[in-house]
Amino acid sequence: MSRAGNITLPKTYSGDTWDGLTWAISDADGDTEFDGTLTLVRFQLQDSAGAAVLTLSSAVNGEVTINSDAPYGWSATVEPRTLTLSGGIYSFGLEFTDDSTSPARVKTRLAGTLQILPDPCA
Repeated sequence: MSRAGNITLPKTYSGDTWDGLTWAISDADGDTEFDGTLTLVRFQLQDSAGAAVLTLSSAVNGEVTINSDAPYGWSATVEPRTLTLSGGIYSFGLEFTDDSTSPARVKTRLAGTLQILPDPCA
């Protein structure tokens, strides 16, 4: 069973366009962790108290794009966007839903932190 990768995303400034992120897996070994069709991807930022401050989904056009939903070859992009959150260190999770089981399997595949710095031009 795979665990979520844990990374620190590059810092960004409040009010700037955040570059987003792309996650992909190519599993030539046929690991059953990725044998279903990818059906939904969700990205969430949480503040230091654990409250969700930004939630993006592939169910909403322009938020998260599923680039490939094929079994063993998933890819998704959290689209760039202007972040207007206050400066601080935020936790994030990137959650994937696939149809390999009933009910659908939901797993966080990537997690970590994103530091947002105060807008130096404010």
